[in-house]
Amino acid sequence: MRHPLAVAILICLSTPGFAESVDVTIEDPAIRLDFKANASVPDATLKTNYRFGGAIIEPHLRLAISTYDDRRAAYASAGFDLPFGEVDVGRPRSILDAGPLPTGAPGVPQTLRPLAAEAALNETLGAGLRIAATQGPVSFGTSFHSIEQSSLSILGVAGRYDLRQITAVDNAAVYGGAESDGDEQRFRLGTEMTRGIATAGVDLFRTSEDEGRTLSQVYLGLAVTPSVSLGISGLRDTLDATVTRFGLGASVATEGGAFFQGGVDGVTSEDPAFGLSVGFEF
Repeated sequence: MRHPLAVAILICLSTPGFAESVDVTIEDPAIRLDFKANASVPDATLKTNYRFGGAIIEPHLRLAISTYDDRRAAYASAGFDLPFGEVDVGRPRSILDAGPLPTGAPGVPQTLRPLAAEAALNETLGAGLRIAATQGPVSFGTSFHSIEQSSLSILGVAGRYDLRQITAVDNAAVYGGAESDGDEQRFRLGTEMTRGIATAGVDLFRTSEDEGRTLSQVYLGLAVTPSVSLGISGLRDTLDATVTRFGLGASVATEGGAFFQGGVDGVTSEDPAFGLSVGFEF
């Protein structure tokens, strides 16, 4: 190996009884690796940052499982956190699910899901890529997924603008996103405001299926603690404007990178649907 000193340090870090803090930088004409580790008895942990062309790159791994009634979707992706945003490859979520758009009411299952999320629940979602970036008040991104046993693929784009100059609220945002598999299209437009522990939003969903279908939604989220949020939503379908579908949910996030979300969509209807999502990030 070109850097025997790095090997010796890693061996020391894995040896019980070594309890010192170590910062080591190894420089190569093409690649610079920064190793920063804190070891204690009896465990040792190692976090690695990579520098390419002066930019810090931090790797991550994301795993998640979602259920909606009797269907289940699994996601797994690996990628990097970059100065401008993040990149995920494997089987990541749609950019309409994980990216610049708000999640809506915490824990409440979506009545009209992104096409990639629907394909994942049908166990037909293939490999994909998601890129998300932030520049000042603007956040944007894109995702691409293949569909197994099909020539179709799903392309999604999304963007968000945070209006930080409004003094009456902590933050206000406008956003929008679209997704298409070449046959069907789905759109989401909305605005969201946050003040104190409360977040309120208004969404408009549109799908090209069934000769066009539009859903309007209002939601409220309450961050009862830094890691626990509760959500409630009301949704109305243009196909049946006399019926409002209510949702209830909760979301829990841990400092270790795990999250738990669960709730019911249509709590007062004759056909309520239950959803649960569990995920981890390393």
